[in-house]
Amino acid sequence: MSETPTNQTPNPDHNSESGMPSAATLRRRVMSLPTLTAILVGAVLLGFAMWRIFDFEWEEVWSYIKNVHPGKYLLALVLYYLSFWLRGLRWSLLAKTANIGGDNGKNVPGTTALSGIILMGWFANSVAFLRLGDAYRGWALAKEAKSDFPSSLGTVVAERVQDMAAVLILVLAAAVWLTIEGDSEVPVWVVIAAFALVGILVSGLVVMRVAGERLSHRLPGRFEAAYINFQRGTLSSFSGRGLPPQITLGILGWLLEIARFYFVADAMGIEISFGIVMFAALANAMLTTIPTPGGFGFVEGGLTGLLILFGRSHNEAISLVAVDRTISWLSVVLFGGILFVVWHAVKAKKSTSTSPVATE
Repeated sequence: MSETPTNQTPNPDHNSESGMPSAATLRRRVMSLPTLTAILVGAVLLGFAMWRIFDFEWEEVWSYIKNVHPGKYLLALVLYYLSFWLRGLRWSLLAKTANIGGDNGKNVPGTTALSGIILMGWFANSVAFLRLGDAYRGWALAKEAKSDFPSSLGTVVAERVQDMAAVLILVLAAAVWLTIEGDSEVPVWVVIAAFALVGILVSGLVVMRVAGERLSHRLPGRFEAAYINFQRGTLSSFSGRGLPPQITLGILGWLLEIARFYFVADAMGIEISFGIVMFAALANAMLTTIPTPGGFGFVEGGLTGLLILFGRSHNEAISLVAVDRTISWLSVVLFGGILFVVWHAVKAKKSTSTSPVATE
């Protein structure tokens, strides 16, 4: 039997105790080559759509943008950030249900801290490739709750499943609303996409529940343990009594995002059906799952096209999308980025002040 070598050089970019990447590693990946490539691809696709597909009169577009009502725009901004608190409360329920950190979830951070972590995760998703922010959120929860990374990441996956379930419920409600109104056709592709996303996620949970343990035995030892913790964190987040309030909070969070889109349109003086607002806001959410930074290129082009299909003029559509994205993307980059820097600066200072001082 060979002995484990003890003279390995420690890797500062990796936390050997928890198996988690360090904050420095995550920060470097934010502006990696794949991220820059994804931004370039999104910009090319968006530029092509604006040049060859859409027909804009830029003077009219600018007129819409510069005449935004500041009070209603601010209301939209406040409602959007209120949704982060609801998401933080839901994540707290999920993490405690999964017993993250042990002791019946008593080590799980408070709602405000979790809301901040969610904002920083969305910031990372807005500037990085392949939804790095979701991994960052799992890392941050594990660090704050003194838990392992795979279990904490499992709660993020569980939250994503619940998010898509809430989106599907609201998409169906919007379809009924539009049908009753009778002024616009229901965009079937949005409904199909919502069903498909939920179907894929639920299928993954079923496979994890039924065959996950057998599959884990085929993995190398280190990965087997990580997978088992990940499976436990994901599946344990769902419970009979905890599920209804979690789903309710998710729906309320998305309703606030819908309200954001409505008040942005109202701030611009654009009259739009609430059913269309629901579809547009939820389609925005689904398009952001495309793994470019913040869904850049796909959200702008897809949402503009959807609004045009709903009968809005090209100028109204692109103006509305542009102003809404200043809240749902640019403000997240700004406020989330500031919080990211301050959060890690404070944590680094506390770590330095509490570290033992070497004695001669």
